[in-house]
Amino acid sequence: MHTPTHHGLAPAASRAAEDLIRAVRAISPLLRAEADAAERDSRLTAETARALREAGLFRLGVPQSFGGLQLPLAAVLDVSAEIALACPSSAWVAMVTYVSQQIAASFPEGARFDLWGAGPDTAMCGVFGGVDAASEPVEGGLLVSGRWGWASGCHQADWALLGVPLARPGAAPERGLALVRTADLTIENTWDMAGMRGTGSDTLVAESVFVPEYRLRPFADVIAGRETAEEPLYRIPPGSMTLASMGPLLGAARAVFRLTMEAVDGGKPMAMSLHPRLADSPSVQAALADAATLIDSAALHLTRSAEAVDAAAAAPGTAPLVDRARVRMDGGHASRCLREAVQLLLTVNGAGSFARGRLIQRYWHDLETAARHPTLNAGLAREMYGRALVGDARPVSPMV
Repeated sequence: MHTPTHHGLAPAASRAAEDLIRAVRAISPLLRAEADAAERDSRLTAETARALREAGLFRLGVPQSFGGLQLPLAAVLDVSAEIALACPSSAWVAMVTYVSQQIAASFPEGARFDLWGAGPDTAMCGVFGGVDAASEPVEGGLLVSGRWGWASGCHQADWALLGVPLARPGAAPERGLALVRTADLTIENTWDMAGMRGTGSDTLVAESVFVPEYRLRPFADVIAGRETAEEPLYRIPPGSMTLASMGPLLGAARAVFRLTMEAVDGGKPMAMSLHPRLADSPSVQAALADAATLIDSAALHLTRSAEAVDAAAAAPGTAPLVDRARVRMDGGHASRCLREAVQLLLTVNGAGSFARGRLIQRYWHDLETAARHPTLNAGLAREMYGRALVGDARPVSPMV
């Protein structure tokens, strides 16, 4: 049997994170006002993107040496959850930029300078896998072609982190990552989903785009973490960074709870009952208690794991497999808790909450869509953690 290590918890919010949360609250009315247009057009509006950039939300993962914030994972969970209270799609785009920056900062210094030499407010997107992705070795780098779908935030992004094959002499190509200017790519409008519509997760297309050698990196090196970068944040492996995806979901669930309590506190009656108010019904009281506890449980699990990831990155060596697998399990468990909580709250609100004009249904659509992201697969997370607990080191995913 293998027992996971438990880290002492440090305060999650730094001064920078607290300042960011205040900045998010200042722009939240604009994010809410622009959400209808983002829903309609399947991408964030120019006004929303400008507000996010000016609030510093496109520099969360940028190295401090380039003027960025270099926020730890635990702090970014707090910030992205706050953004999602106003607009989950905006939170998702900010989160994707952070995760892409975290990986990009592990590239050599020349790549860092290309991204942030002119300033830290560089939005990014990233897609690890592509369709018909191909590369041709040329002097000094590769010519890259292919299509990369579900590129969240690509309409705002200045740079893209794309999965490409890397040629190896005398061997089959290996999986790699390339940093590419979005100005060298085209976008096909392929994103038409029920939820998270505002993320604009369309398809990026490259046709023989040159990528210099220093902006290429084997995926195996990125997965291993602890390579190249001196700063702890940039040594966190992508498997643990998947936890960042949960911030927008946490904020969306809190928004549904807030909207539900506004209806309950406002004296909404309970249809087809003798209760004059929802607040008078024992079943409603129980549902609210269960939902609040499920949301709290999700937040506690996420904070526990985020702080453990941050602590492990600052410590020597690599975190044990069982600890890394528990991070994935915490994310999957938190996702289930949030979905169950929102189901309870929707029932309290009644069928009217599903009207297209009701704000609550957008949070529901967004949460249910985001929860199906491959990195949040709860079943796969259970398999990872269960194997690790019994000492079975056979891999089921490279993202652990």
